[in-house]
Amino acid sequence: MATKDDTSKRRGSRCNQSQAADGATNIMPTMPEAKTLEEAIANVRTLMMQVRGMLYCLSEVLQYADDEDSVLHAEVARAGAGWMSLAAAELDPVKLKPLIDALKRRGGSGQGGAAPAQRLPYQVREPRAVYLV
Repeated sequence: MATKDDTSKRRGSRCNQSQAADGATNIMPTMPEAKTLEEAIANVRTLMMQVRGMLYCLSEVLQYADDEDSVLHAEVARAGAGWMSLAAAELDPVKLKPLIDALKRRGGSGQGGAAPAQRLPYQVREPRAVYLV
């Protein structure tokens, strides 16, 4: 006979009811479509800074968790945050502006198209086979 403390009763879901009603939730972020190289770099840099912030928060939470390996995991998350911060710093528009300007001066469009092959200083060419008759 079931009592008041019976655990066989169905309990309410812990997730948000609006999300449960919709079915699967989408947690993947979307990025706006970039029209120029500068916008694409800015979008990727923004995403990297968001991931860096998430990894830093994760490392702080794991630092004080009760698990045996949580300190190790916190150090890994903190290292990932450092690498993301370094990568985002490399995508700084102030740092990339001279490179983009040099690419435009060299003849590249900067819009994803390649410059003509004769203008590029570094080329890899396949060796040509010589046939002797």
